Amino acid sequence: MKFLVVVVYSLLCAILLSLFSQIQDLLKYLFSLGALYLGIQFFKKHDERWMRITFVILTIILYFLIAVGYAFYRYIQYGDVPA
Repeated sequence: MKFLVVVVYSLLCAILLSLFSQIQDLLKYLFSLGALYLGIQFFKKHDERWMRITFVILTIILYFLIAVGYAFYRYIQYGDVPA
């Protein structure tokens, strides 16, 4: 059950960070603050070291997977890759 909580928080943070990296508007900073807020809430609720380390590593891995997936989608749809 605890691992599922880590996965859900990591997935949400990875999605918010992916939106932050893809949007070129002032709105992008709200996604960054949302990811920061979720990370702070996770660290407040969970004191175990393994959960915190797993959260950070899993968030980074999921962020890169989502970013690569979006780049593939963008290339297939429009024929270009975002910068």
